[in-house]
Amino acid sequence: MSESTPTGGDGRERTVQIPSLLTNSLRCVLDVFGSNIIQLTAHGSVETANSTPVEELRRYNVSREQRTHHRLSLDYEQIYSGEEPLNPLTDDACEQILAEAEAVLDSESIMVEPDLAVTSVTIRIRDDQLQEVTPAQTPEFDLLFVADPAEPPVREPTKRLNVDRGLYRDLGFNVTNLNLRSVVETQTKYTEQSDGRYLSWRGPDDIRPQSPKRLAIRINEYILPDNVGMLKPYTVIDDRVLEVSEEDLDDVNISETAGTASSQMGGDE
Repeated sequence: MSESTPTGGDGRERTVQIPSLLTNSLRCVLDVFGSNIIQLTAHGSVETANSTPVEELRRYNVSREQRTHHRLSLDYEQIYSGEEPLNPLTDDACEQILAEAEAVLDSESIMVEPDLAVTSVTIRIRDDQLQEVTPAQTPEFDLLFVADPAEPPVREPTKRLNVDRGLYRDLGFNVTNLNLRSVVETQTKYTEQSDGRYLSWRGPDDIRPQSPKRLAIRINEYILPDNVGMLKPYTVIDDRVLEVSEEDLDDVNISETAGTASSQMGGDE
């Protein structure tokens, strides 16, 4: 975590970097993380209308309208038999889930592939690069991302990065980012040796995020995918205000700040 710096007067300011995905597209998340996902929640819906005129009242332009609402929810959690997962998100499983989304949510009114809005996702990563900058005894970590509304400085970049997916114009998604909430050493979940939590943030209302700078940088560099991953610079002022620093984002090409790990999932470097 970066140190506090004076801002003039009695104000104190410090900047904390939070790894973030500038999307909440299920297609994107599955494509990047796939079988590394151990928990995921997502949902999508579509409404269709069928309007027919009332024949005996046609001259008065009276019509009947029937609306049909279809919703698809995904609440996935990996389960195990011994050390082997019984329901891993293999390529075939991901294809089946997306095929079901197309079957349930496809409509003549949308011009893009149906998608689901991810609200949370946890990935399990083995990476020596993360162990090196934490007190962890093992290189395996669980990273939890949760969707939050995109802050004003990153709202337009988020919309631009997802324009081809049609998330907002065609599918009606809210403009959200998947922000990293915690990094936990996997092994400590099953023992009482230590908490094993090396990054912790409860979301936009939490003005005291614990995000060590070296760890955040390595997650951005080695874990986050190309084009939609970045380090968000949150500014904390007088321990009362937490906001994305628009000044720090000025003249920054979001795509150039993205991680380069989309082909490195599951392996140590």
